[in-house]
Order: sequence, then C-alpha cells, then structure tokens
Amino acid sequence: MLEYNPQQPLIFTHIPKCAGTSIVRVLRHWFRGHYYHTFTEDRLGLPMEHVATQDAAGKWDRNVQCIHAHFDHRRGYGLPYFYPEVQQYVTIFRDPFDIVVSMYFFAKGKAMAGKFFHEGRQIDFCRLYPKLEAYVHDHPVWLYDHLPQDLTLFRLRQALAERFVYIGIFEDMATSIDQLRKRLGKPPVAMPLRNVSKYDEEVPESLRQWFYHNHPLLHEIYQFARETYRLT
Repeated sequence: MLEYNPQQPLIFTHIPKCAGTSIVRVLRHWFRGHYYHTFTEDRLGLPMEHVATQDAAGKWDRNVQCIHAHFDHRRGYGLPYFYPEVQQYVTIFRDPFDIVVSMYFFAKGKAMAGKFFHEGRQIDFCRLYPKLEAYVHDHPVWLYDHLPQDLTLFRLRQALAERFVYIGIFEDMATSIDQLRKRLGKPPVAMPLRNVSKYDEEVPESLRQWFYHNHPLLHEIYQFARETYRLT
C-alpha cells in the first residue's frame, strides 16, 4: 500500500453504508481543525464544496490535511478528477452486496417516513422498488460512482495499492481503525457505535451469488481489502 505523506492532504472517500458516519468522529479527533467534511444536500440540490488544497504557486495548504466526502461521479464530483492533485486515499469498504442491501433498506425506511429525496426531489422509492430483488437487479450501478473512475479489473490490485494508504473493512471496524491509525501515525481512539439498518425482508443467498457474478470489480475490491486490511 502507499506510504502516507503527512505533508500532503489525505482523502477519505466515504462509500455509503460503510460506517462513514461513525468514522467522522475519529477523523475529527485525529485531524482537528485541519479536517474538512464536505457534502451535498439532496433536499436542496446543493453541489459539493471544493476545498482548495494548494496556493497559486502549487504549494500545499497545511491547514488542509484531510478531506472527507461522498465523492459521486454521476453528480460531477468523482475521483480522481475532483481532486486530481491529491494522490493518497483511505476508505472503509464492505461486502458490496451488503452495501447495496443496506442502502435499499435505508432508502425504504426514509421513503416510508416521507423523507427520501434525490437531487432535490421527493421520490416514491417503494413504488419503484417494491422488493429487494428489484433494487439489486436494477440499481447497484450507483456504487460504482463512489469509486475512483479509473479502476478496472485489469491491474486492479496494483492500482489500489498505488493510490490507497489503507482500505479497512466494515466487518472488522476495531481492527481497521487501529490499523488505520498506525498507518497515519495517529493515537489510539475508541470506535463509536456504527449505524445499523433494520431489515424487514428476507435476503436470499442466491441473490448474493448473482450479484458477485455480475459485479466482479466490486467483489475483487472487497477481496483485496480483506486480504490486506491487517497488514501494517
């Protein structure tokens, strides 16, 4: 994996449904006033703020040490092009099938409460996707938008190792946070409790296997993370 350079900014690319809400507190603790959490507001359709990392001469702004966001290519602020000058990333990943399943139940719960918005518009999510199978078959493409857009199966592992300082896994957050802090040279910190979605439908194992077969890039990223997250 890439060696962390504290003289340059670090990007935490927040993959949805991968404990990013909990990790906000950890990053704020480590980077204090040098941490920037940028976001969009679906209800208002607001674009993402772009944080300047260099001055006009190309010198790094030392006040900007960590930028955290849901980078989203479909909305025009994907990686690497939204911050082409930043060359070091960290993230937490998860079994990609579980990411999509968790997002379905999260969106379903918001929609049932009348609080599901997409790009400023309220959406009848439950009408569009009445069952989990419909969502998994039709809509996992959004997950690709949150990944660096130049990743392909060809040389995937090499590309991940060259760009990422660390990739932790959601399924073992305690180890992941401890390994991340070692990679960044940060003090130990207690991991906050994570946000857990509630499921009110059965999740068929056959659907998981269908997903792995049809989305090999996502599955391979997860396999790479599982194999490397304990390495220092």
